Amino acid sequence: MAPIETSSGKVRVEEVGGGLDLLSPQRLTYSDAFYPSSMVDTNWKVQRIVTSVEGDLGQAALAWKLLGGSDDRAFTSKSTEVYEAIFIAPPETMKDAYYEYDGKLLQAAILDRGYELSSRTGLARDDVHWDDKGDSLEYARNNDAVNIKIVQRKNELPTDSGFGSDEVYRILSSAGGVFGGASIYRAVRLRRRFRRGYDDVTGKRILDCIEIATTHRVLDGIAGMEFPTSTVKTRMRYTQV
Repeated sequence: MAPIETSSGKVRVEEVGGGLDLLSPQRLTYSDAFYPSSMVDTNWKVQRIVTSVEGDLGQAALAWKLLGGSDDRAFTSKSTEVYEAIFIAPPETMKDAYYEYDGKLLQAAILDRGYELSSRTGLARDDVHWDDKGDSLEYARNNDAVNIKIVQRKNELPTDSGFGSDEVYRILSSAGGVFGGASIYRAVRLRRRFRRGYDDVTGKRILDCIEIATTHRVLDGIAGMEFPTSTVKTRMRYTQV
């Protein structure tokens, strides 16, 4: 899938204002989004529901689908999407996967992004390729190849009050429409904020999360971050199983 070029010979890019270079991004500040150490080697059921959509509905729906959304009713009718997630220990090469808590240095957990995407899309795990350095995913659905690369990341490290992440995704996928099988870049900013707790009935550990996904206009590889073209707010609950 070759990216579409403009008349100037530059790659045609779509969807993210401030000027973030998607094609030659700076080194990531963190190797991955970090979760509490106690979550290493744990399995969770995830329930997520879209609570609001603003702006360009088409761009919002496309970004949601490219990032793993599979049942359109979960987006259009705001029904609850259910899937599984697992958290694992970071690879040895991830030297920064530590945080300080209560005076102790703890190794963070990371989300198995490949497993999560497989669970959401229904694709076989072997058909989802995750770079465990934490910055890229590849898969194909309906014969359309999708490459997702994280080009910017900020973390709020785990504390008693919660934790979170702020990531910008560069997505290479089919342009669709009159452009046929050609591919273009899009950009999505994904912000997540988590709070830990326990289920009042079962006593199981839970994570409540607010997710905000925004799409942004892109021109010649530069993503403009100030003015999103769409905003999707989602509420998620992770329950340990």
